Amino acid sequence: MSIQPKNFDENEKNVYMKALTFMLSLDKKNTVEKTDYLKLQAFRCGLDGRKVKTKTTDKISDIILALNKIDNIAVRRYILLNMIMLTIAGHELLDTEVDIIYGIGTKAGISVDKIDDFFLWAARGVEWQIEGMRIVEEDL
Repeated sequence: MSIQPKNFDENEKNVYMKALTFMLSLDKKNTVEKTDYLKLQAFRCGLDGRKVKTKTTDKISDIILALNKIDNIAVRRYILLNMIMLTIAGHELLDTEVDIIYGIGTKAGISVDKIDDFFLWAARGVEWQIEGMRIVEEDL
């Protein structure tokens, strides 16, 4: 079975949404794009997008605790990977975000080597997107 949010149990879906909301809330800005993204992720999970919380008071320790309640390490990894993709999507990655992700990941039982792999994978994706735009715009 592939790891997909639609196949998560209710707790896993809620933790997934909680983790994404936490990462989006780090900069304290609430934008339409963030709200739309969270609603889309809720839809992909099979949750009601109208009930999506776009702000959170969760702390790092709350996210760690929630992740540790998930028995399936692959689901925990998937959630952390998506947290990384979300932070890297804007092509700006702050040291504090990196520290937060490593802190959460390691305390949720994910090895530093695996987190390194996730960051390298995500960086290649950004490079791929930038290269794609270069190809589109060249010779105009």
